[in-house]
Amino acid sequence: MISLPILHFNDVYRVQPFKLHPTSKDTIDVTQFAAMLSGARDQWPERPDGLRDGLVLFSGDVFSPSTESSVTRGSHMVPVMNEFRPDVSMTGPAFVLFNPFTHVLSYTRQAIMILILPWLLSNVVDTTTGRVPEPLHEFQVLERAGVRIGVIGLIEKEWIGTISSWPSTFKYKDVAEVGRDLSRRLRDPNGEYKCDIIIALTHARIPNDIQFAKTLAAHSPSVQDANSTASTHGVDLLLGGHDHLYYISKGVTAWEGYDVNEPVLGAEQDEGDVLVVKSGTDFRDLSEFVLVLEDTPEGSVRRKVIKGIRGKRLSTQPGSKRSERMAKLLEKLLSSVSSSLKAPVCKTDIELDCRSGLVRTAESASGNWFADVLRHAYDDALCLKGCGGADGVLICGGTIRGDSTYGPGNITLGDILEILPFQDPIVVLELDGEALWAALEAALSTWPAQEGRFPVVSGFRVSWDSRRPPNQRILGIWLVSEPSGSVSSTPSHSGTSTPASLSVTSLLQDAVNTASATTNTNNSNNASQQKLTDIWEVKREKGGRKYRIVTREYMAAGHDGFLPLKGQKYLVDDESGQMMSTLVRKYLLGCRFINSLARAASFSDVDLLHADSKAAIHREKARQDRYTKTTLASKWRAAASRALRWSKAHYRDQFNVAGREHMSDVDCFPGEKARKLAVALSEEDGDGDESASTKEDGEDDEQVEEDESLVIIHPVVDGRLKDEGRK
Repeated sequence: MISLPILHFNDVYRVQPFKLHPTSKDTIDVTQFAAMLSGARDQWPERPDGLRDGLVLFSGDVFSPSTESSVTRGSHMVPVMNEFRPDVSMTGPAFVLFNPFTHVLSYTRQAIMILILPWLLSNVVDTTTGRVPEPLHEFQVLERAGVRIGVIGLIEKEWIGTISSWPSTFKYKDVAEVGRDLSRRLRDPNGEYKCDIIIALTHARIPNDIQFAKTLAAHSPSVQDANSTASTHGVDLLLGGHDHLYYISKGVTAWEGYDVNEPVLGAEQDEGDVLVVKSGTDFRDLSEFVLVLEDTPEGSVRRKVIKGIRGKRLSTQPGSKRSERMAKLLEKLLSSVSSSLKAPVCKTDIELDCRSGLVRTAESASGNWFADVLRHAYDDALCLKGCGGADGVLICGGTIRGDSTYGPGNITLGDILEILPFQDPIVVLELDGEALWAALEAALSTWPAQEGRFPVVSGFRVSWDSRRPPNQRILGIWLVSEPSGSVSSTPSHSGTSTPASLSVTSLLQDAVNTASATTNTNNSNNASQQKLTDIWEVKREKGGRKYRIVTREYMAAGHDGFLPLKGQKYLVDDESGQMMSTLVRKYLLGCRFINSLARAASFSDVDLLHADSKAAIHREKARQDRYTKTTLASKWRAAASRALRWSKAHYRDQFNVAGREHMSDVDCFPGEKARKLAVALSEEDGDGDESASTKEDGEDDEQVEEDESLVIIHPVVDGRLKDEGRK
């Protein structure tokens, strides 16, 4: 018998201290998790090369969401993961959601190449190469404790439907097919690898992980005793991520700190016959276990089988020992984050009013603008599901914080994070008319109290009467057309609909109206600048037409009175969704990238990563040229900028380009230096000299150069949430 020690974790995001429970004063952080992991690893025997004789395995996800990732776009997690030194890691959705794979060197690929660990994705193939997407690996083979271990990485098919801009050249392959094929290759006694066992790192939901384990014969020791799998191709153990919970299947021999008989939603098919381990989220938990391996008879497919698996749940505790090296690393990383918060990300030509007395009692220009940005953030992912883009947005006034006014003038990254501090992701629900009416009635029910539930909407118009009793206040709901622009049905290279050229006539008319409108920033006058056109009445009926509504996970869970949203079907769930501040930042980065190239004399020498990006820049450049040639050039430029903010094509362009291109040239955070920080720390051997700083040479926190590539926003009140009782 041979014993193989393993440590496993998954789905880690937040590096700063956070509360274990909302009502608790106690906090934990990544420095304590790092010390716990190192302490457990240091108990293993030492190998001749000075490293420890066991495995540290990670099942994704890592780059987002978190407050820090809203600033760094995930760069700060590169040196953090390098400090953990997992032997092998599995990809998670943030690899694609936050910084998608591309065929040439992109932001994510730069991050991966600086990471000092291999990342796996076994069952997706790039059809242009016939291999897994570069720079990922199909598998890894390691030797520990005298055992040759093959490690593969598998994702569920549902995973792909949550990914914006999934390349059409990426083909999903069936888990069973890939698992058995790799088993044949890796276990072949006459082949190169001659693996004794195979471990599958997965990123899938619990029901799928259990089914994968059954299909690939990752059987428990008790099942092995009754019916050996020694002659069956497949895998020996699944270590999963994606579900943000701690789960150990009933098939383990023993597990300290976890009751395997406790019912778990989604694990109903766990009959004690499979081996699946999922290790929580956010640096809270670490699974420490030992595989007891037994040799099989000569000529067997599997050279060894698992005869026992004994483990324990290690949990990060408040006040526990911390890693000083990780603390030093974070100090440098977070100082750079702090500097970046002072950088402007857009300009507003009116005052952005985020005071709670306004956003919690009436339609507000700031709420409208944020909701409009969110509406098309997930359109590509929804199109991949075959259901088109979002119909509307329903968030709440309590989402918008800051309780202050901003501008006119520059809006900084720090302002955005102050206004949008919440870390729950933005999701998409499928609602019928009854659910949408009920949710909006709940949102309006406590008016005039300044409750956070007051609605903020986009994509539809709500007529309501504050004089009527609570839950009877809505007079009607209508989907509205979006001014200025349309989307063609022409497939793009990614297989989704792409924005067509905007109607020049309609844009010019909007620009005329805007240029001639009053510059008064109060809400009533802003309403005159834009008209809404009803295109569909939302009837209060159960069943019937379904509406794709963007909202917060906090609301989807039924909090703050939004019980009508609880239990509704997710089209984009909390695992696949991103924080609101992250989405707004992504949109603004796209705006700045496109605007900077559109203003250039030529961008033919710029190495763009996606064909559609060039078309988006040409559209923007053509619009700017048209407006510049008019007799009212200065007014036209500003007016055109504001008019464009209202089009579906515009929003899709910005999100798509930000998701496909390398944003470092327009990003206020020095991502490349952050990604290399762990290397710099290693070279200085912990001496802490300033060469490891992430601040750019000559950077001055207090001086920000004026940048004409910053987008100008012009939030308006347009009557989408009209109280007929307060005319």
